[in-house]
Amino acid sequence: MQIGSRKAATAGITLLGLLASGSVLAQAAPGERPRSSLGLAVVAQKSPYAGYDTDVLPVPVINYEGRKFHFRGGSIGYTLFDNEKTEVSLLAQPHVMRFKRKDTDDLQLRQLDNRNLSAMAGAAVRHTAPWGVLQGNVLAEVSGHGGGVAADAKYAYPIPTGKVVLIPGVGVNYASSALNDYYFGISAEEAQRSGLARYRAGSGVAPYMDVTALMPLGAHWTATASLRRTLLSSAVKDSPMTRGDHMDTALLALTYGF
Repeated sequence: MQIGSRKAATAGITLLGLLASGSVLAQAAPGERPRSSLGLAVVAQKSPYAGYDTDVLPVPVINYEGRKFHFRGGSIGYTLFDNEKTEVSLLAQPHVMRFKRKDTDDLQLRQLDNRNLSAMAGAAVRHTAPWGVLQGNVLAEVSGHGGGVAADAKYAYPIPTGKVVLIPGVGVNYASSALNDYYFGISAEEAQRSGLARYRAGSGVAPYMDVTALMPLGAHWTATASLRRTLLSSAVKDSPMTRGDHMDTALLALTYGF
């Protein structure tokens, strides 16, 4: 079944990570392993690139929790250490940014080079306590797109409210200059072709806040709704390729846990 363009597919991965972490937090009782799940989500996301429309598309949800390996919202992990409170894993996942010049309505941006998905690999940690959940990762670009490093840290607190579990969270994402420059920089050759100013992006920090609501629908089914707002870093906002100062993402999903 056709579910949208490759550009649109990258939008799905962004919030599927939020969906996966929310499912892990809500479905696992203390001392128990989180449940695997299958389902379908509808994702809407506005790209920071100028001239891009808001993508709305269906995306399959696949979360697998094995004894050592896990697959959560597009990331593949191998658990190095796990007790009732702390999990440390090796992690591989795509960097969820992509620029296709044919997908923008901006005539100048149509003269730029495409920017492809990047593969990232590194380590992740999650700590669960009565006061909430801390999770973070540090990842290096390993697919030859200029190198660079990304890091993410997040705090979330599950709040049971009757049948619904609310999981508000705040976090911050760091991207190095090499990573930002690949996706948002403009080379001298591109500047000459497009008429845009040459731009070399530096490193940047992008804070975000989100909230996820999970409602069990019987013993196996769960309905999920998520919203996230990310404030773009100065390195991204200042690029001639972008418009605005934030990026919003929304998701609705229905999953079957087992």
